Amino acid sequence: MTSNQAKKLYQKGIELLSYGKSDEAVNYFREAIESDPFCMEAQLELGYLLGSMDNYEESLQCFNKAVKIEKNFPGLFGRGMCLFFMEDYDKSLEVFLEAQEYGENEDLWYYIGNLNLIHLGNYEGAVNCFDIALSIDENFIEAWNDCGMAYSILEDDENALVCFEEALNIDPEYRQAVYNMGATLADMGRYSESLVYLDRILEKEPDNFKAMFYKGNVLYFMEKEEESIEYFIKALKIDKNQPELWNYLGYVQFSIGQNHEAVESFKEAIKFDDEYDTAYINLGNVYMDLGKNNLALDCFERVLEISSDSEEALMKIEELKTEKEILN
Repeated sequence: MTSNQAKKLYQKGIELLSYGKSDEAVNYFREAIESDPFCMEAQLELGYLLGSMDNYEESLQCFNKAVKIEKNFPGLFGRGMCLFFMEDYDKSLEVFLEAQEYGENEDLWYYIGNLNLIHLGNYEGAVNCFDIALSIDENFIEAWNDCGMAYSILEDDENALVCFEEALNIDPEYRQAVYNMGATLADMGRYSESLVYLDRILEKEPDNFKAMFYKGNVLYFMEKEEESIEYFIKALKIDKNQPELWNYLGYVQFSIGQNHEAVESFKEAIKFDDEYDTAYINLGNVYMDLGKNNLALDCFERVLEISSDSEEALMKIEELKTEKEILN
């Protein structure tokens, strides 16, 4: 076949795409490439289409071939995206930075921002990248949301709220921003406002673990301990393999005198994470309250095995030893 035939096959694939017939379009792009392996347009289109279908391995092959034909922004950007979703973050960043030499768009800056956010831990760098993405497209809802997440990690809650509000101005039902608004307002101590957003999530998704867990925390801080326990238990029915949730449940149970229940909750937390020092501290405190000082001492000594500089464990051990000396 000739390159002209390849172009006809490519055009047919584009036409099918316009009608939403992705599977058929894939076949035409493949045929175009078979007839002319140097058909850049078909390599790129097939790469992006396969990527949208989560077929990243084959998608990456298409972009690799396209880049060999000619280095350009679409090929390098597509290659970087595949590597990103395949969680090869170092290589992905390298390719995205190379792509910058050939062009840029809001998506490029968004993905570089995410690499700073989730891989490099460079949260200020992430904010800068998201800002650039938003300067290109002010309606980039994902960039607003993820920029807010970066601000949250930086403990800049005011700017985080601004970002989440901007996301919700674009789409009031954008679930991630709704949840993040609830979580951020809770972190700021604005508990009643927080519940409005968490309840919006739970109305749509009654089994949303994160929203259920966070609502339990908020209710505890609102001094509604019984309701807090109720929501933690509901969250455990969704996922009981979460040591942090068991620890929070135990802490609230202990706060209202449910010591024996608290012991069992802290034990569950430790069962799922044998190096969960906070759960050992909390369990030790309950044992002290129950007068089981030997068991409490075991807990605090275990904390020191995990974290040798734990001031709280050292203080509790000293307290227990002093009490023992007095009794003797």
